[in-house]
Amino acid sequence: MTDKLKILISLPTKHHVEIALDEVTGLQELGYNCGSFNYAAKSGYDSKIGRLMVVFSNAFSLIKLARGFNPDIICLYSRLEILAMIRDFLTVKLVKTFYNKKVRFVIKTHGSDIEVLDDNRFLIKKVILPFMKKNISGWLFLSSEEKTKINAIGYFNPDKIFVTKNIVRVDQFHQDPDFKKRHSIPADHKILLFVGRIIAAKGIFEVVDAFAKIQDEHQVSLLIVGDGEEFDAVKERVAKIAGNNIILTGFIPEQEVVTYYSNADVLVFPTFFAEGFPMALFNAVGAGLAIVTTSIRAASDFLSEPANCLWVKPKDAGDVSEKLDELLQSEALISSIRINNMETAKQFSQQQVALELSHVFEQIIKQQPNG
Repeated sequence: MTDKLKILISLPTKHHVEIALDEVTGLQELGYNCGSFNYAAKSGYDSKIGRLMVVFSNAFSLIKLARGFNPDIICLYSRLEILAMIRDFLTVKLVKTFYNKKVRFVIKTHGSDIEVLDDNRFLIKKVILPFMKKNISGWLFLSSEEKTKINAIGYFNPDKIFVTKNIVRVDQFHQDPDFKKRHSIPADHKILLFVGRIIAAKGIFEVVDAFAKIQDEHQVSLLIVGDGEEFDAVKERVAKIAGNNIILTGFIPEQEVVTYYSNADVLVFPTFFAEGFPMALFNAVGAGLAIVTTSIRAASDFLSEPANCLWVKPKDAGDVSEKLDELLQSEALISSIRINNMETAKQFSQQQVALELSHVFEQIIKQQPNG
C-alpha cells in the first residue's frame, strides 16, 4: 500500500491509558495518521442509565470525529465480556448507522472471559454476538492461549484473530537510594511487591498468606500497591497475621507506580484472573525484578522458569511461599532473573510493538479491501 492508513484508537478512562497513548505515538512515528477518542468504562457512574448515556455521548463524539478524520480503522480497547460487549455493540451500531463511510472496526481485548461465547441469553446469543461476528474486522488478543481457545470454539473467523502485545516503557525504571527510608523499610530487607486490583482473582490473599509463612525466616517487607473491591478484607487479613512489614498503599496513579517497580526485588503475582497481558507482570519484567507468578496467558508466551520467573499453582499459598523461600535463599538466582528479564523486555518497546501492530492493521485491510 502506498498510502498510510488512518487509524482512530480509543482511550480508556483509568487503566491502560498509557498503553493506548504509546501505541498512537508509535504508529505516528511509523508514518500512520492516528487519532484518539474517549471510551469510558462503567466505573465512576452511579446508575445504568448514567453509564448508558456516557456510551451514547462517546459514540456520537466518535461519529463527529470520524466525519472529519475519515479513518480506515477504528480500534476499540475493550474486553471480551458481557458489559464490555454491550458497550462495543452499541458503539459500533451507532457509528454504522450515523457514519456513512466505509470503516473497519477492530477490538483489542485486554483480557477475555471466553465463556461469553457460550452465553445462551437471547440478547447475547441472538443479537450482540452475531452482530459483532459480522461487523468486527479484527480481534486482537494478548496471548496465544486466548487465540487457541477462541479458534477451538470456532465462532469467529480465524483469519480475524490476531495476537499482539502491550508496550512497556522499558527506559522509565530508575532506582532511588532513599526509597526504603521514605517507606520506613529496613535497609537490609528485600522488597516483595504486589501491584494490581485488590480482588481475589489476582491472587492477593495467597500473597498475604505466603508472606505470613516466610516473614519470620527472611528479612523481607511486602508492598501491596492498588485498590479494589476486597481492599478492606485484605487489610483485615494483614492485621490478623500481624504483618508488621506489610504496607498497603491504596490506589496510586500508573506513572507513580514506576518507582515501586524500580526499587523492589521480587514481584509476587499469583493471578488467576482472565487477563491477557498483565501490565503489573510485564512492568516488573522491564524493571528487572525476579518474579513469582502463574503460567497463564501472555506469561506463558514470553517467560520461562527459571530464566525469567518461578511458576506457582493458582490458589496455592503454600506453593507461593515455597517459591519465595527458594528465591530469597539465592541471590544468584535473583540476579540471573534480573538480567534475563531486562533483556526479554526489549521486545515490548514502543517501536517493536507499534511495528507489529501496523502489520496487523495492514493485514486486516488487505483481507477486507471493501470494508
